[in-house]
Amino acid sequence: MRTPVALVAALSLASCVVAIRDPAADSSTNPPTAATAQQPAADGATESVLGPVSPGPAPAAQPSTGQPAAGQPAAAGPAGGQPGQAGGQAGGQAGATTNPLLAEPETIEEKHISRSVGEPGGILVFWPRIIPRDIVEQNHELAAALQRHTRTVVQRNLPGRSLDIRPEPERVCPQGGCKAPSIGILLSREQQGCLVLALISKPGESATKIVPWAGDVRLKSDTVPFREYPEGQITVADYVPCTALLSTMDENEEVVMRALKEALK
Repeated sequence: MRTPVALVAALSLASCVVAIRDPAADSSTNPPTAATAQQPAADGATESVLGPVSPGPAPAAQPSTGQPAAGQPAAAGPAGGQPGQAGGQAGGQAGATTNPLLAEPETIEEKHISRSVGEPGGILVFWPRIIPRDIVEQNHELAAALQRHTRTVVQRNLPGRSLDIRPEPERVCPQGGCKAPSIGILLSREQQGCLVLALISKPGESATKIVPWAGDVRLKSDTVPFREYPEGQITVADYVPCTALLSTMDENEEVVMRALKEALK
């Protein structure tokens, strides 16, 4: 009778061992690890064994190669659309007012306006005006020589005066006139014949006095209103050889300098 009792006890013990085995042993998958547990979560967060992880800071914006257009408002910043510090600075620079004397001229006529109005007591020496217009490019060197000669003549007759030599193509005062008197040159050329007239103005919106300097002309009027073209008052009687132009101007400089001294009064 002892043998059956021992057998029953052994069978009961085996049943208990089977009942308490690890449930994970029946699973076909491995336990989760940090490498396998990370899954994308909504709103850009990352789910891991450590819990939800917020996304890192966004990468810094790459600098833009373009510049904001002038007058465009700066991008709005936080706090109810108020401009951020950087955006406000950029917007202020973009919308800055441009100095009209430094702005690029838009038309041919605007390019001829002097960007200097001179100083009282000084003299503006303008770049020569050349007619007809289709010979301007071919006579660039002659125009430069005429301006240099004019400067020399003014310095010789009015020593100590401050001269403002205007670069090409500045040949006329802006609206409102200049602060200093000015002397310009009108050059006309017909093949190898040249004609030169001085164009002299007092400060302000003054009429321009036309003074023959080299060549023979007939003038309908020896003045033209402020900023008006002088060609309409001139009829050419005779040119002088262009090779003798500067020496002819030296012979006639007294009348020109008399008109310039009058403009200084």
